[in-house]
Amino acid sequence: MAAERGVGETWMFHTGDCARLALASRPPDEDLVRPESLADLPQMRPTLLQALDRAGLLTRRRPRLVPSWMARGHGSCRECLAWTNEREQRCAPCLNWGTDRVDGPCHRCGRVLPLRDDHCRRCVLFLSETQYDLDGIALDGGDQLWLGGPFAPPHLRVDPDRADEPDGLYGRRRLQAKRRTAIQTSRAARPVSPHLALPGQLDLFPLARDWSRVEDRRLPALTPKAQEVLDGFVAHIRERGWTRKALGTSIRTLRVLLAHLGADAPLREEDIRLLARRHHFNGARVVNYLRVTGRLLPDRRSDAASARARRLADTAPQPFRSAVHRWIDVLSGQATRPSVPLAPTTVCAYVRRVSPCLRAWHETGIGDLRAVTGEHVRETLKALKGEDAKALATPLRSLFRALKREKLIFRDPTRSIVLSTSRKLPVPLPDHRLHGVLDQLPDSRNQLSFVLAAVHALSTHDQRGLLLDDVDRSRGHLTVRRPGRLHHTVYLDDITFHLLTRWLTERHRRWPATTNPHLLVTARTATDDTHPPVNAQAITKTLHRLNLQISSLRADRILDEAKHTRDPLHLIRLFGLSPITAMKYLRAAHPAGTRPDPISG
Repeated sequence: MAAERGVGETWMFHTGDCARLALASRPPDEDLVRPESLADLPQMRPTLLQALDRAGLLTRRRPRLVPSWMARGHGSCRECLAWTNEREQRCAPCLNWGTDRVDGPCHRCGRVLPLRDDHCRRCVLFLSETQYDLDGIALDGGDQLWLGGPFAPPHLRVDPDRADEPDGLYGRRRLQAKRRTAIQTSRAARPVSPHLALPGQLDLFPLARDWSRVEDRRLPALTPKAQEVLDGFVAHIRERGWTRKALGTSIRTLRVLLAHLGADAPLREEDIRLLARRHHFNGARVVNYLRVTGRLLPDRRSDAASARARRLADTAPQPFRSAVHRWIDVLSGQATRPSVPLAPTTVCAYVRRVSPCLRAWHETGIGDLRAVTGEHVRETLKALKGEDAKALATPLRSLFRALKREKLIFRDPTRSIVLSTSRKLPVPLPDHRLHGVLDQLPDSRNQLSFVLAAVHALSTHDQRGLLLDDVDRSRGHLTVRRPGRLHHTVYLDDITFHLLTRWLTERHRRWPATTNPHLLVTARTATDDTHPPVNAQAITKTLHRLNLQISSLRADRILDEAKHTRDPLHLIRLFGLSPITAMKYLRAAHPAGTRPDPISG
C-alpha cells in the first residue's frame, strides 16, 4: 500500500503504531480484528481497515443490538456529565441553566460554560451537596457523578436566582434543610459550658467580663433551664407582635449569655450591656424581659450625671467637700428632710458652675462656708454680666439655702442679693408662617402635637406626660397632670377631637399589643417594657423642619388670647398658667394699660 501511494517512512511509522494497537485489541481467544474496535484508534482508521482486509485479519462486523438512529448520541450530558440516556448533548436542566447567563471559564473546573458566581452548574451542584457532607459523598481525588433526566434525585437541582436573596454561591436556596440539620447536629454534640454562674456565688475580684473575644458561632450547649428561658423570650416576642427577624440580635445576645453563664443565677445587667456593644448584638429587649421575669441583677452603678456631680464634689477644696456632698443629697431628695429631687443633669450643672467659685474662695483664705458673707457673693457676681451672672447666682442661692435647711450654716448670704436682668417679652408669630402647616405634617401624631401646642398651649413637657387614662372622649376632656400643681383640664374642640381619634386608631393599628400608658408613643417607646415617655425630639423634630418651635406656638396662642382680654384669671383657667406668667402675657399684650407689679417692680 505504501508503494501504491508513494509515501515514505513517516507514513509507515504512524500506520505501523496504529496497526499494533489494532492487533493488540483482539480478544485472547480470537485471531481476527473486529471492525468496530477500529473506531477507537486516534488516526489512520480507513487505511488500517483496508490493510487488515487485504491481509485476511478482519472479521465480519457484528449486527447492532439497537437501530443506529436510536443509539446515536445517547450518553452523558457534556456540561454536567450526568447520564441522561438522551440523544441531546445537553440535558434540559443545563439548557435552562444557560439561559441569560454568560459563558466563561469555571473557577473550579476551568471549562468554558455558563456561569453563576464564577461556577458552572456541575460545580455548583457538587459544592452545594458537599457543603454539609451529611451523606458522605465528598470524595478524595474526584467528583461524585449522578444520573440525570427523569432518573435524577428529586433534591438534585439548583433553584433560579431570586432578587430578594443575597448574592453568593449558595444563598437561601435548597440547602436550608441540610444546613438546619447540620447546625442542629453540631449543637447537639457540643458540651455544656463549665463556666456557669451559680446562685449565691461571690466574685473573687470585682472585674467586668470581657465579651469581645467570645465566639458566638461555636457556643456551648444550653442547659434545659437555659433553653426554657430562651424559649420564653421567643414566646414573649411573638406575643408582643414582634418578629424574630427584626429582633434576631436580641435573641443572639440572650443565647450567648445563657450558653456561658446559665440560667440558675440572675444575669447581671452590666454583662448584657457589655455584650450589646458588639456588632449584631442588642441588649435593650433582653434587659426588659429579664427585669420583668425577675432574672436580672440590676447594675449597681449610679446615674452618669450623678456620678460626675460626686466626682466634682470630691475635687472641691477639703473644707468644702462634706458641705457639697450634703447639698447634692438635698438636690437629689436624699437628705434628712424629704424634698422634690431635681434631674441629675441639673444637679451636675449646679455643682459644675459652683466649683470654680469655691476654689477661688478657698484661695483667698476662706476655710468654712459659714464664713462666706454677702459681700463675697457680690464680688464674685460683679465679675460676670447678664445671663452668666444669673446662671451662677441660681446654684449659689441653692447651695446656701440647702446648707441652712440642714442647719450647717447660720444665715444665707445670698438672701439680700438681687440681680437686675432684662425680661424678654413674648412676641406673636407672623400669620403666613402658620398657614398650611397642618397639611405639611406627615402623620396624625405630629398633627396632634401641633394642635395641642398651637390651640391649647401645651408645652413639650406637658405632651410627654399625657396618659391614655387622661383622655375622656365621652366628655371631650383631656387632663394635663403637672407635678406639684393642680391638674389642668383641656376642653377639646372639633379639630383636636378628630385628630385625637385618628391618632388613637393609628396607635392601636400599629401597636395593638403595647402596654405603654402614655398617649404619644413612637416605634421605640411602644415596644419598650419600661414604658418610657416619648422623646422630646420626636415631638419637635418635624416642626423644626418647618422652622417652628413648640414654645413659640404656645407663646403665640397665649399672647393672642391675652389681646382679647385683660383678665388674668381667664388666662389662668384657660391655659393653667401661674399668676406671674399670666401677668407677663398681659403686659406684653397691653403695655400701656397694665400697671407695674408693686412687688417685683
